[in-house]
Amino acid sequence: MMKYILAVLVVLFAFKANAGQEFEACRSKATDDNQLALCMKAETARLLKETQEIYLNMSKNDLGKAWNKGEGLVKGNLKDMYNSWLAYRNRFCSMFTAVSVNTFGSESYDKERCLLNLTNDHYELMKSAIINAVSGSEESNID
Repeated sequence: MMKYILAVLVVLFAFKANAGQEFEACRSKATDDNQLALCMKAETARLLKETQEIYLNMSKNDLGKAWNKGEGLVKGNLKDMYNSWLAYRNRFCSMFTAVSVNTFGSESYDKERCLLNLTNDHYELMKSAIINAVSGSEESNID
């Protein structure tokens, strides 16, 4: 199981590097805020998919299963946490967009920038959690 999780992490990180190049290419071609917002929206969707994969991998890890109460992604702490985080992200960015009117870019730019930033932050935190879970599982298997 540990080899499976490590293999998935390697694929995720390789995919992220390539996708980051796609985002940069899209961003460099954008000629206005609305086009840039579309680039950010696509990048956010990609990161959200990767984040869901990390949640799935966490549900399969021994330490993640124990915390999640063994319910996978159908029911349990991981599902509750993901849904709560997604609701928070969406509400926060709605508020952020409403109060950012006329401050920097277009409304779509402000919204997508917020969604991208929060999604990326959560992705990085979850990536760190799965790395810790994998190394923790390895240590518990050594004893």
